[in-house]
Amino acid sequence: MASRRLSTTTALRRNSVLDNSKKGCDPDLVPERAGSTGSLVTLIPPDKDQDVAMSRLLSDLETMKHLMFMTRVGGYTKKDAAARRVGRDERQHAKELVNYTIVIKKSLIPRSVLHNIGDDEFMPACKIPVDNGHIEIDEPYMVIGCCGLNNIDLANRCSEAGIILDARFWRTGVSTEALYLTLKFGFETLCLHRISLHTTEGNLGMRGWMEKAVGVEVECIRKDVLYLGNDKYIDSWDYAVFDHDWYLSVEKNLRARIAKR
Repeated sequence: MASRRLSTTTALRRNSVLDNSKKGCDPDLVPERAGSTGSLVTLIPPDKDQDVAMSRLLSDLETMKHLMFMTRVGGYTKKDAAARRVGRDERQHAKELVNYTIVIKKSLIPRSVLHNIGDDEFMPACKIPVDNGHIEIDEPYMVIGCCGLNNIDLANRCSEAGIILDARFWRTGVSTEALYLTLKFGFETLCLHRISLHTTEGNLGMRGWMEKAVGVEVECIRKDVLYLGNDKYIDSWDYAVFDHDWYLSVEKNLRARIAKR
């Protein structure tokens, strides 16, 4: 009986891939203001009241140590963060990306992290409008990162997923859930076929997550494509998840990993 149920589940997941292939990618499904709620984190649209928190995040050297090609001398000002947000909002309006801010309620912050957080980092409870209604955050919360889908190619059903997470929340399960929600939207709502994730050789945490949690090997290493300044370049380590992998194993494995947290 167990094997018969497994076969039925596998068949249903295969059918989901075929159905999505027939649907294609509808540009109207790329939202203006996207949001999603998990058991640990909430993904909300970027807004101007997050600019101070994002400038702090993007200026933190530990948080950005594997993203040095994105850093600025002297860090990001509130104005810099606002300009980045507006630019990405314009690209989302053009159906080129889906942009999320990662937030966590105060009561869900691990005790090992809570003592490192200042009172001024919390934002008040609120209702946040999204395309299909609103997301209610019923207690103080804090901005801890951003994630989303970049360079959406609807014609070829491809995109890139990315995440920047406050270093204080590394190895807490936050990134797994944020990326799970992002991939789920990409495969199950946008009906994408391929989502790539790019990192660097030194980012052992992300590489290990891709290889152990997601179960994919590095697809290629692109030499000297990320410019650090002062005539220095680093390689990009590229991974990819496909829709058939998502439906047959990846979604289930990530969901189980989140449940064990």
